[in-house]
Amino acid sequence: MNKFSVTFAALAVRDFRRQWIASTLATTAFMTTFVLVPIVAYQLTGSYAASGFAAMGNGVGMLFLTPLGGVVADRFPKKPIVLIGQYSTLLVIAGTGALIATDLITVPLLFVSTLLSGATFALTGPARQSWVAELVPPRLVPNAVALQQMGINIAQVLGPTLASIAVVAFSVNAGNVYLGISLVFLVVVPLNHMLPRTMPKVVQRRSPRRELADGFHYLRRNPRLRILWVFWLVVVICGFAIQTLMPGILDQEFSRSSDEAVLINAIFGISALAINLPLAGLVGGRFAWPLLLGTSVLMAVGLWMVAWAPTYGLVLILSAVAGAGRSGVMLVNQSIMMSNTRPEYFGRIMSFVLMAFGLQSIIAPGWGVIADVVGGRETLVLVGLVVIGATVLMLLGWLSTRRMPFEPGTPAATVAAESPPEPRRVTAPSPAYSPLFAAQVAPIVLMEGQKPRPAMPSGD
Repeated sequence: MNKFSVTFAALAVRDFRRQWIASTLATTAFMTTFVLVPIVAYQLTGSYAASGFAAMGNGVGMLFLTPLGGVVADRFPKKPIVLIGQYSTLLVIAGTGALIATDLITVPLLFVSTLLSGATFALTGPARQSWVAELVPPRLVPNAVALQQMGINIAQVLGPTLASIAVVAFSVNAGNVYLGISLVFLVVVPLNHMLPRTMPKVVQRRSPRRELADGFHYLRRNPRLRILWVFWLVVVICGFAIQTLMPGILDQEFSRSSDEAVLINAIFGISALAINLPLAGLVGGRFAWPLLLGTSVLMAVGLWMVAWAPTYGLVLILSAVAGAGRSGVMLVNQSIMMSNTRPEYFGRIMSFVLMAFGLQSIIAPGWGVIADVVGGRETLVLVGLVVIGATVLMLLGWLSTRRMPFEPGTPAATVAAESPPEPRRVTAPSPAYSPLFAAQVAPIVLMEGQKPRPAMPSGD
């Protein structure tokens, strides 16, 4: 099998292919709004903190409702949940666009808009993400999860690129961009209607509170999942800090328009796609954990390079390093987590994964407040230091769990069982200890007692 076939193996499954296209398009719409919100908020107020506050609504909705979305995903068919979420997202995006286009938008209204988006994503996102594992056979789960993350990175390219062309090149009002991307759902919704109505693998239905507690206990008592989840929280919180900081950095450090932050996000997406192509074919193998650590270091170094860059041109170039690192570590981390999760917990584990985006949005104003006090560049340096510290702890966690057997029933265990055992390396014995040499020497040794011995000289 060639490298191309390995990288895109899961896309050979028709239902996953349709879901992947629909998910990528929907995420493109969301990513476009995600990068526009801080820009619109900064233009209204000129404050780093305001940019973070406007995006914080996503975090409030996602942090508190995502766990419930995970329970729903594990109890009910995922298709209707996903469709409800996409209809709701369409209404929110179109409504926000109308407010911006008519100059009625304010920072509090932006907060309400992101709050509604976050709540919708929280209740339906776990179903959309965990649906992937039900559309492909277990051996393709790592690759499917990687391709799903790759779809997010493609969206990071398409969304900001389209926004930058519209806003920067053609001076299109951000509100009209919102209204334009809402049309994406005219394609997304029909594609999802074509997908099968799969049933979750529920062992026993209990109250939502007990099922949520059971999901958290499952995460807590699994050492691999526990350390991966904590590391994921740090990566997301730090990786998206640049989204909050970049409009102000461009304005205050380089006297550039804050609108040009969409170009930085487009570069993030392009570099993310470039690194995801080789990673998608490697996440299911023995290099997954080293790749996780390596891409984390790459993200930290990229953030430091952007903070150091003396010119706007270098910022554009060096953003590719930070973008590649951030995307790579997220892809590998999420793939390893899903590979080490039993199917009946897919929805709840994905809800805990998505909670990181909610927590990131809530903490985003904190990065803004720090930047207002010490500066945007200095804050990026601090973010990189946090990532390096988390990477060191992740390394120690990996070393402590690498010899543990895979949990039965997980995709990782299934792949391990289907893989042929590694051939044992047989070391050729040295001639001094080889059986043939021993057989040759044995008669000589045995005859030693039969040889006539010279008479001992008499003591007389």
